[in-house]
Amino acid sequence: MTDEDPASLRRPAERIRERVDRVLGDLGATAGDVVGTLAPLRRPLRRSDLAAVQPALVQVIDRHRDFVQGVGIAFDDGHLGDASRWIEWWRSEDGEPAEFVRHNLDPEHNHFYDYAGKEWFALPRTMRRPTVTGPFVDFAGTNEHTITLAVPVVHDDGFVDVLGADVAVEGVERLLVESVQSRSPDTVLLNEHDRVVASTGVRWWSGTLLRRDDPGPDWSEAVDLGGDLRWRVVRAHG
Repeated sequence: MTDEDPASLRRPAERIRERVDRVLGDLGATAGDVVGTLAPLRRPLRRSDLAAVQPALVQVIDRHRDFVQGVGIAFDDGHLGDASRWIEWWRSEDGEPAEFVRHNLDPEHNHFYDYAGKEWFALPRTMRRPTVTGPFVDFAGTNEHTITLAVPVVHDDGFVDVLGADVAVEGVERLLVESVQSRSPDTVLLNEHDRVVASTGVRWWSGTLLRRDDPGPDWSEAVDLGGDLRWRVVRAHG
């Protein structure tokens, strides 16, 4: 089998899926820990109560430092008694200790971050299953192209929060490049909307929409990543 054989696309597909699945599995376990930690506390919960879950969030970053940049919980409307909305988000860069990331949650402010309308929050909350969204530019945090992995946090009192992890596109691209031995033809990772997540070539920028009917390269058969990832790997010829 050569690197031009479509079957060789399975190598990067399997490696990326395995890495994402590992983080999603960890998020799912952490969501259970969060529910168990918060359950005995008085109601309504307050922001000061969230110090109890901070260690679990930071530990997710520590376990995936080569891939995950930030982890946090976005709370369901009305779940906290002293804030209509709140994001308890922590971030670490270059191996430094994690720091709290403050988001502007004032609806009257020009830079209001309406996370309830974002896919990374709305999809896992309504569908009650893990989701992967992006790439998108994280204007509310890093201004980088980002992928967010997220799982629902379902509480006994009916509230559904969302636990998420941010992964820079650069980290996904590194996995793709390391798992593809040949650099020609280009290998491209696409999301479910035919937008480029990452590629091994400079022609395919993250976030751009791939139009297969445009004149240019011929595309080999795609290999689906499967699982919670509705992504696929394709190869450009020409």
